[in-house]
This record gives sequence, structure tokens and C-alpha cells, in this order.
Amino acid sequence: MRKEFEKWAVLTYTNNRAIINEKKGADAGIDGIAYTAISATDSAKIVLQVKSGHVSRRDIATLHSDMLREGAPMAIFITLEPPTKPMIDEAKAIPQYYHPLMGKNYDAIQIVTIQDILEHHARLNIPMSREVLRSAQRKATAMQAELMSDTDAPGDEDEVNDDEDADDE
Repeated sequence: MRKEFEKWAVLTYTNNRAIINEKKGADAGIDGIAYTAISATDSAKIVLQVKSGHVSRRDIATLHSDMLREGAPMAIFITLEPPTKPMIDEAKAIPQYYHPLMGKNYDAIQIVTIQDILEHHARLNIPMSREVLRSAQRKATAMQAELMSDTDAPGDEDEVNDDEDADDE
């Protein structure tokens, strides 16, 4: 159930523009990946992590390490609980990322709460790479259909597979 919550949070925050980390078990701290267009031909990785339990400054420090390991200039930390002041301070201590295409600075680690997503409609607002965006949208549509079919009567899975094939034509 927690993995489904992580998928929902990542896909909702990114408007279905991220790729879900499908690894079962240890996901190396990364629940989703999005790619931002930084020029006409290049993109940069954004890693997303979702926490549904207790959060602390250590979570931000760990995400920063994951970000560096993945070669991502930005990370999004989505949390069910409000961030603590030490978490915010840790995130702010990391130098901002200058986005060359947008010509502006972004916090390298952004903390977003589920409350922000639900009540304030917070969403990832950065240009995305087109080819990754198309792939993520196809996967998200299939995943959402699969989640819906889990609550529907048996036999609905065939309709989902037909829809996936139609998208590829």
C-alpha cells in the first residue's frame, strides 16, 4: 500500500511527467525520476522521494547524497508530515540550481507536503524533456488504469491492455 501512495504522490505532483521507480524493496531512496529540458537537446535529472512516516533533517541529508549519486541537480522531497525547521534549514543550505533554459534559480532540494498537493494544488513547474514526458504519460495512464482495475470486476484488465496498444499506434 505504501508503494501505491508513493506512486500517487509522484505522479500527482509531476502531472504524470515522472517515471516511477518500479524496483521492489530497496529503491535506493528514489521513488521517481523526471527530466527537465535544459537546452534544445539536453536534459537534467530530477529525483523524487516520498515519505509517509516520521521525517527529520537526516532525510534531507540522505536525499542530497542520493541526488549527488544520481547526478541530479535537483530533488523533490514529498512528505505526509509537515517539514521540521532543521529539514528546511538543511534544504536551504544546499546551493540553488541555475536552470539555463529558464534563466532562473531553483532550490536544489524542494520540500512539498501532501497538504500542499491536495489543498494548494502544488505541482512541479519546470520544463520537461518531451520524449521522457511522452513515455511517462503512457506509463502513468497504464498505471492509473491498473490501479482502477484493482477495484473493478475481473476481466477489465483486457480493456486496459487494448488501450495501451492503441496509444502505441
